[in-house]
Amino acid sequence: MRQRRGETLNMQKHKVRQETDYEYTNKFSGKQIRFTPKSDEIVATFQPHTAEMAARDVMRSTTLGISQGINQERGFAVFQVRSGQDMDAATRQLTAQPQIANALPVMIDDEGLTRYFLPDEFTVQFRNGISKEQAERILTEKGTKIIVEQRTPGYYTLLVPEGKGLFETIRDFSSMDQVSFAEPSEAGFNDALAYFPDDPEFTKLWGLHNTGQVINGVTGTADADIDAVEAWDITRGDPSVIVAVIDTGADLNHPDLQSNFLPRGAEDWDFADAADPVPDDTMGHGTHVAGTIGAADNTTGVIGLASRCRIMPLRVDLTTGMNQNRADAINYVAAQATSHPTQRYVINCSWRMSGDHAGVHNAIINAVTNNVVVVFAAGNNNQDIDVTPQYPAVYPEVIAVAATDQRDRKASFSNYGTKVDVSAPGVNIYSTYPDDTYNFLDGTSMASPHVAGLAALIRSRNSSLTVQHVRQIIESSCDNIDAKNPAYVGKLGKGRINAYRALAATPLPPIGFRLSRKFPFPQRNNGSSSGLSYARRIRIGLTYRSALLFLTQQPFSEKIYYLNPSTGGVLGAVDPVLNDTIGSLEWDGINIRVANVTTGSGAINTIHPQTGAQLASIPVPTGRGEGLADDGVNLYYSTIMRIYVLNRSTGAVMRSFPPPGGACRALAYGRGFLFSGNSATGMITVFDRNTLAIRGTIAAPGSGTFKVEGLAFNPATNELFIANQSENLIYVGMVTL
Repeated sequence: MRQRRGETLNMQKHKVRQETDYEYTNKFSGKQIRFTPKSDEIVATFQPHTAEMAARDVMRSTTLGISQGINQERGFAVFQVRSGQDMDAATRQLTAQPQIANALPVMIDDEGLTRYFLPDEFTVQFRNGISKEQAERILTEKGTKIIVEQRTPGYYTLLVPEGKGLFETIRDFSSMDQVSFAEPSEAGFNDALAYFPDDPEFTKLWGLHNTGQVINGVTGTADADIDAVEAWDITRGDPSVIVAVIDTGADLNHPDLQSNFLPRGAEDWDFADAADPVPDDTMGHGTHVAGTIGAADNTTGVIGLASRCRIMPLRVDLTTGMNQNRADAINYVAAQATSHPTQRYVINCSWRMSGDHAGVHNAIINAVTNNVVVVFAAGNNNQDIDVTPQYPAVYPEVIAVAATDQRDRKASFSNYGTKVDVSAPGVNIYSTYPDDTYNFLDGTSMASPHVAGLAALIRSRNSSLTVQHVRQIIESSCDNIDAKNPAYVGKLGKGRINAYRALAATPLPPIGFRLSRKFPFPQRNNGSSSGLSYARRIRIGLTYRSALLFLTQQPFSEKIYYLNPSTGGVLGAVDPVLNDTIGSLEWDGINIRVANVTTGSGAINTIHPQTGAQLASIPVPTGRGEGLADDGVNLYYSTIMRIYVLNRSTGAVMRSFPPPGGACRALAYGRGFLFSGNSATGMITVFDRNTLAIRGTIAAPGSGTFKVEGLAFNPATNELFIANQSENLIYVGMVTL
């Protein structure tokens, strides 16, 4: 999809007419479709430049919450109307917010399907033979504006004309002979063909993906699960995140587990047997728990929720063991977290104690203080733990987990109470078992590892989050199951966990930058600009290799140097004939593009990489060409105070915007982001090339007043090259996005 006019998505939207006649004829199929408004969900569009904070502001100033999600790029969200709230009143409350452009109830069509229509947008496909000029003349006559000109010829996303309603506009356009069809602009949620593992017993894991399948004679309820499949499209875990399973040990040779165990080395992981450091499991409980968390994705047996994380099995005696040994195990994990600061830890404890124990409680506090998430099962006595405490689950530092069944009901055995934090599947749970086998088990012991696995996924997505952040994300993203459990309202925690919603709510970590090396300019600057670009494959002499392209101004005697990206050594050079005051350059995969700052201003020229001859030129907006980047589809061109998105072939301006972060004297592209360098501040702003949302900033290393005069990015290594013109040095560092 390509945007037609750069300012269109950013223009102020007018109010559209509210309607009660929700129907139109699908001209493509000839079917008349009638819609019924839902009573609990509203689609709302935002005014430009407000989407990122608008949803949060709306929730603060209204009684509405987010339902399906937010699309910041397209500027809309789906809001949840609270139970008992009048729909019309909620819509009025929503549209009264200054950030909101328009709102429309979510619709149910006459087939019972839920539809998410944007209230002020619709789409039109013109018939073959209708020229672009004819189509756009019709649109002008109708008073509608183009939001997006789709890649399909004659296909447009349009703004509902001022004073008109969505459905009446669709009916109007559908009546035109020139139109093939017109319909609402519709959002789809979670429509992707999500990742399904090829482990043969996956269908038994209803807690991860419930289709209503029959397990042990019990028919489940579709979607009474934690949405693991949807969550795996975001992350399946990271090996730097370690889940300590403090339990009966684990079957260390189980084919579905052994590849995911953290190497033990000489460490003693058996806290039950002083003579044996190996945490072998003969009981089965710990092996089962470990599989729910981290069974491998390996075409064998089952899969764990966090299959790319690592498992640390720590054996304790759950039959006749000592509480202090359990405290030791918890403190051991806290010590590991301290001594391995680049790793993140989660503890799962699917066990109880007969009473309050200072040693265990202190160990839990120690672990949480050292940024370890601690998860405990709530217990299996069908008791209110507010009345009959279940330790350690009632300690405020832990996440206490109740169990639910295949229909989102409280498991018959599960404890409950206001001290329960969340619920998770805990009935008919199929997982790994000793001697290379698998087994079904019930219990809050089986529910707890679902939550520990989710905590591991959250930490995999953002390792900078604290324990409290992780906990808040898990609890705030739960699915409400009160309707299925009227006798336990408020006593099953925040609800049954939802892994997809939790990960979608997990913010990305701050951008990291670690300086690795620096090397000198091959030619000292004697002008006003420098340029850098990374070429993955370029011919230098008779050899193809990677190279860093470098140029710094020496008026009328400039060269483009080919540097070794690792050492800065000169591999070759070429004289850009007839281009003597270059401000920026970019490798387009075949040739070198250059933008001039004085002579040749208003053009981007194409240079032959071996001869330096000028091969072509495209006109561009006048101004100092201080930044140039290529994402393989478009060129990005900076004249310091404005960045232009250009057609690579013609130079036609497709969009322009002021640089996020201020003046841009250097540009680079990588991993879907643009890197914009401001020499005056020494800051590099990293932002999304499509939405312009700022991902973060990087402080350029070195000193001087011209710290960011050139930028280049190597996507294979995530290395950023920074030309410091004040010092005549190129700095290189690893970027973590």
